[in-house]
Amino acid sequence: MTRRVRSWALAAVAAFALAGAATPSLAGITYNVTNYADGQNGWTLAGTITASGEGTFTNDASAITAWDITASKEGSASQRYSNSTSASSSPRYLSGTLNATSTTLSLAANSTFTLLEDPSETVRITWGNSRDYGAFIDSFYSANSESGTLWAPVTFSPIVDGAWTLGTATPSAVPEIDPAMGGSALSLVAGVLAMIEQRRRRAMLVA
Repeated sequence: MTRRVRSWALAAVAAFALAGAATPSLAGITYNVTNYADGQNGWTLAGTITASGEGTFTNDASAITAWDITASKEGSASQRYSNSTSASSSPRYLSGTLNATSTTLSLAANSTFTLLEDPSETVRITWGNSRDYGAFIDSFYSANSESGTLWAPVTFSPIVDGAWTLGTATPSAVPEIDPAMGGSALSLVAGVLAMIEQRRRRAMLVA
C-alpha cells in the first residue's frame, strides 16, 4: 500500500472515529426567553428556559428541566423566576402542548404554560395561548410578584402558525467531543496505522 493510500485510509478512519466521539450535549436545549416589550408594561424579560431535548410535550412539563428568568424595570425591584430558587413543590405547569425544536420553544393554541416561584402561586409567569373555555376563548400573558401584577395583557407576539414563540436558541456549530471517546478514537487510529505498517513489511519480505 502506497504512502498516499495509507494517508487516505488513516484520514477516513480518523474522521469516522471522531464523528462517533462527537456526542450531543446532555444538558438539553437552552432557549433565550422571548422579550415581548410591547406587552410587558415597561418591564424587560431576560433569561433562559431549558428543555431536555427536541419533542412535543403534552400536559407534562417535566421536559422543562431548568429556567432562570428575570423581569426588570427602572425604578422597580426586579423579579426572578428560577427553578434554583423556587420553593414550590411543583414549580412548572403545562396544560396543552409545548413544542421544542433545535431553534424554537413554542406553545400551541389552547395551551397554558406557567412557571411558579412559590407554593401559593402568587409569584408566577404565565403564557396562555387562546385557551378554549367553552363559552369563550381567552389569551393571556402575565407576570406576578409578591407586590402584585407586573403585567397582564391579553395578547402576545411573536406568533407562528398560531403557536406562541416562548424562546429561541442558536444551534451550536461545533459538536461537543467527549474526552474519553476522543482518546479511544486516537487509539483506534494508532492501531490501524500499526496494522498497515505491519502488512507493508510482510509484503516486502515476501517480495
